[in-house]
Amino acid sequence: MDSIPSTMMAWTKTLDTAGGFTKEEHPVPAPGPDEVLIKTHSTSVCGTDIHIWKWDQWSKENVPLGTITGHETCGEVVAVGEGVTHPAVGDLVAIECHFACWNCPRCDEGNAHICENGSIFGVHINGAFGPYFVAPAVNARPIPAGLDPGHASIQDPLGNAIHTLTGGPVEGATVAIHGLGPIGLFAVNAAKAMGAKMVIAIDWDNEYRMNLATELGADLVLGKNNDVVAEILKATEGRGVDNSCEFSGSPQALANTIHSTRMGGYVNVLSVYGNSMPEVPMNEVVFRYLHLKGINGRKMWSTWDTMHDLLERGLIDVKRVLTHRMNIDEFPQAVELAISGECGKVVLDF
Repeated sequence: MDSIPSTMMAWTKTLDTAGGFTKEEHPVPAPGPDEVLIKTHSTSVCGTDIHIWKWDQWSKENVPLGTITGHETCGEVVAVGEGVTHPAVGDLVAIECHFACWNCPRCDEGNAHICENGSIFGVHINGAFGPYFVAPAVNARPIPAGLDPGHASIQDPLGNAIHTLTGGPVEGATVAIHGLGPIGLFAVNAAKAMGAKMVIAIDWDNEYRMNLATELGADLVLGKNNDVVAEILKATEGRGVDNSCEFSGSPQALANTIHSTRMGGYVNVLSVYGNSMPEVPMNEVVFRYLHLKGINGRKMWSTWDTMHDLLERGLIDVKRVLTHRMNIDEFPQAVELAISGECGKVVLDF
């Protein structure tokens, strides 16, 4: 194994402006107790990274300048800290980016993904748009059997999709996916794999991703030329869908989601909204007796168990969603490509 260098160059959010990333020299971190040092294999571009690139309200409030961002990642364990017995040096792992204390009421009740003392890797603390990073050993998840290690960084967004879907019924249910970014595309694929009776996929005018949704099994794809609410009601005998998932971050999509969910149905919202105060048709929520739920991250570890089962059975079409691979030196171009929408998931290799 190559020796571990003392310093590294990493993409860093340095400027208080849109874009604002520069390649900076950082010390290679050393793993502390219960931590592992990982040599990055690949890191994919997330919608959160786009928010940080655009430097919107949410990003300014959450990302300290000087942070190495990037949180959808995988790599090889190259050193372990005191007390670590698993994983071992040489193991290939992916990272659960929510770092928990495991000792607060939220962790105790099984909600470590919203730990009261937690942090998000690559948002609040240094992440993986650099060649090395440290993470708690418990967050370094083994790669499931049969998954190409080059695809392993997509487990974060795939897990987001599965966690959002399972906020309501899936097997035998009608499901609507609002927003066809990579997480929404994975949600289309996962909903079909988990036995949904009908999957309706909605975007605005991204024909590239709408076509991908069709290829991934969507039964109906809607866009700007459709009356979204009316078409969903028509497809569901006037009732609305059982389970609506909002991935777009669009206030109009959020309203459409609420208006097109059946009485007593489930509305699951993963999106980050650039403006934190979108209008919500609350009377519809009340009188339609909707279960409105915010979704954050992945359940630790039930979401990972479900995801690994689907991956090991070959039910997730990773290759179709992962449309572009680029070198880490092309980080700015990769983010701009993701912003353009003319892609599925974009992965950066080291």
